[in-house]
Amino acid sequence: MLLLAVDSLDARAQLVAIIGSALLFVFLLELLRRRRLAEPYAILWLLASIVLLVLSIWNDLLDTVADGVGIRTPANALFAVAFGFILALLLSFSVVLSRLSRENKVLAQEVARLNEGQAQAPVQAREAEPARQESPTAK
Repeated sequence: MLLLAVDSLDARAQLVAIIGSALLFVFLLELLRRRRLAEPYAILWLLASIVLLVLSIWNDLLDTVADGVGIRTPANALFAVAFGFILALLLSFSVVLSRLSRENKVLAQEVARLNEGQAQAPVQAREAEPARQESPTAK
């Protein structure tokens, strides 16, 4: 079997990669403009779209990255880079989700404590009322 090494991206694949990464970048900017995506989360997304766009446009850089990592086909290197960014995004979201889960647990405990305090307040007030009526200074 004869294995042929591909030197660079096919023109059609490059065009699809450029259009896809450019659309992702524009979509992210629109989400930021409409305030649908918070800035801390947008940084990693924008970085990923810019890197993918640069690698899609600059064939020589993509070839160098593919050769440096030992990937035979530059298109596979582009997918590997995209996959790496997806893993980074998932890890970032997992960290945020873990933090929010801990905060939610603490808030639920505080609400339960406050509700318990409110439920006990009328009972304590009723118990304190007869004591005030019996004291000589209540007159």
